[in-house]
Amino acid sequence: MRTRPVRATAVILCVLVMSSASAGAGGLVVGLPVQTLDLTLTLERLPVALSASFTALETMAEDLGASPSQLDEFRSITDDIVLDVEAFTEDVPSWIPIPLIGGGVEFRLPLLVIDGIRFSGGLLSGGMVRSFAALAGLEIPNPLFEAAVELADYQGHVRADLEFSAYSLSTDVIKRFDLLLLSLNVGAGVELTGGRLRPILVYDAPSELETGIAGALEALHLEELAWSAFAVHGMMGMEIGPPFLRLTGELRWSVILSEQETWWGIRPGAMTALLGFVIRF
Repeated sequence: MRTRPVRATAVILCVLVMSSASAGAGGLVVGLPVQTLDLTLTLERLPVALSASFTALETMAEDLGASPSQLDEFRSITDDIVLDVEAFTEDVPSWIPIPLIGGGVEFRLPLLVIDGIRFSGGLLSGGMVRSFAALAGLEIPNPLFEAAVELADYQGHVRADLEFSAYSLSTDVIKRFDLLLLSLNVGAGVELTGGRLRPILVYDAPSELETGIAGALEALHLEELAWSAFAVHGMMGMEIGPPFLRLTGELRWSVILSEQETWWGIRPGAMTALLGFVIRF
C-alpha cells in the first residue's frame, strides 16, 4: 500500500534534484539573436540624398545641351519622386528587427549571485539568405536587377545587386531562478553589434555620361550604409521545458557606449532579443 507514495516521493525528489542541478549547469544555446536598428535619421536623409543625386543628373543633362523645357520636365518628375519618397518615409517604422543565425555556450560559475557566464553571437549575410531561400524552393535573382537602358540618343546597360551582413557578439553573466519546468533568468553583459549594406552598381555608359553618373552616385553616400556599436545591457529571460532541453527567450535593454557615425545615421536599437533552444549539461 505504501509503494505509490514512495514512488511519488522519489519522483518529486528526482525532479527537484534535476531542477536544482540545472540552475547551476552550463549549456549550449542555438537560436535566433534579433538585432534592432533605429532608422529615424536614415529616413530623414533619404529624400535629401535623392534630391542631391537628381541635381547632379540635371547638371549633366544641362551640360549635354538639354533644352529648358526638357530640364523643367525632368525637374518636375524628380520633384514628384522626392515628394513620394518623403510620404513613404512617414509611413515606414523607424525601428526594424534583423534576425540572425547564432548560438552560444554557457559555463557554470557557481558564485553567490552568478550561476554562469555565457559567450554568444550571431551572423546573417546575403549569401546565407540566398542559401536559405534555395532550400525553401525560392529563387532570388542574381543580380537583383539587370537591364538595358536607353536615354535619348544614349544607350547603356545597368546591373544592380546588394551585399549585406550583420553580426552580434555578447558576453553575459547570468543568475537563474529554476523551478521544475520553468526558469527565470536575469543578467547583464556587454555586446558588440554591427553590419553593412553594400549596393553594387555596374553600368556601361558613354564616356560623356560617366562623370554625371558618378556624381549622382556619390551624392547617395552608398559607401556609408553601415553601423556598429559597443554597449552594455541588462537581460531578462525565461526557459520552459525539462532541465536538459528547453525553449528559451530573452530581452535585452542596451545602453550604447560608443558607435560608428556615418552620413546615413543608421544606429543599433536599444533593444535586442534571443529566441531558441538551450541544452543543459
